[in-house]
Amino acid sequence: MGPHAAVLVLDTPIEGVASEFGDFGDNVLALLGGAPFPLAKYQIAYSLPGIDDDVAIIEQTFARLAAEINAGTVRAVVLTGSRSDSFATDIPWLTRLDKFIQDVLFVRERFPIVGICFGHQVLAKNLGCKVGRNPAKNGWEAGIHTVALNKSILDIECSPFRTALLTDGGKILEHINLLQFHRDLVYCNPPATSNHPLLAATTFQNVGSTPKCSIQGLVTESGPVKILTFQGHPEFVSEQALVMLHKLLDAGLMDKSTFERLTYNTKNLENQGMLVGRIISDFIATYFES
Repeated sequence: MGPHAAVLVLDTPIEGVASEFGDFGDNVLALLGGAPFPLAKYQIAYSLPGIDDDVAIIEQTFARLAAEINAGTVRAVVLTGSRSDSFATDIPWLTRLDKFIQDVLFVRERFPIVGICFGHQVLAKNLGCKVGRNPAKNGWEAGIHTVALNKSILDIECSPFRTALLTDGGKILEHINLLQFHRDLVYCNPPATSNHPLLAATTFQNVGSTPKCSIQGLVTESGPVKILTFQGHPEFVSEQALVMLHKLLDAGLMDKSTFERLTYNTKNLENQGMLVGRIISDFIATYFES
């Protein structure tokens, strides 16, 4: 395959969801289907407990990714969502992913790195952010929620937001409706100092916030490490989200009144995931040929 963006699939297919809507990687391919560059899936996650073959396969996958990045064949990486905890210390494939992020991705200048939900949290963790469970009083943020965007994201160098957020009437959107499915979150922006040479020269901005989650994404403000993340799930369609809300209810992770409220929002608020898809596409395209 020629130059392409690698989609790192960080979960196994969800029973009762993937058969109709595809897995996390399929969803990203659909979201970025109109992008001006090819994409390819790379399976990273495996069911736990894994076996020796699983470990060997992902080692081969990471070696292949590193070689293809060095050769200029892989020119961007997208980290998908996952049901795993980004801060877990007992998941072998996640430990290996952290090493890949630090040793391969964070040492390349102007190489676009995108994280979605779990991918957002994993990248933030490796940037030095505190990542953990949302306080019990907040619980799950699920279904469609309105994200208040920070205006300063329009002013960063090569901002991927300017064109996508511009309405036909010439106004800039200040809010977007985005599907969410998480009870973990990033608590703060990356620290201003880092022992990592390229990260030490890179600054980041928070994309926006909701009442339950103050860091709804990260974007490079300036510097050599090019990162864009979203806590939400722009790759999910609303029909898929309704099925997943039912699964949370059936699993006892959500009470009936909360389920009904979130279902109502998801049915009645516009899902602007495709708009975020354009933002991601523009971000990758900016650095794809560099």
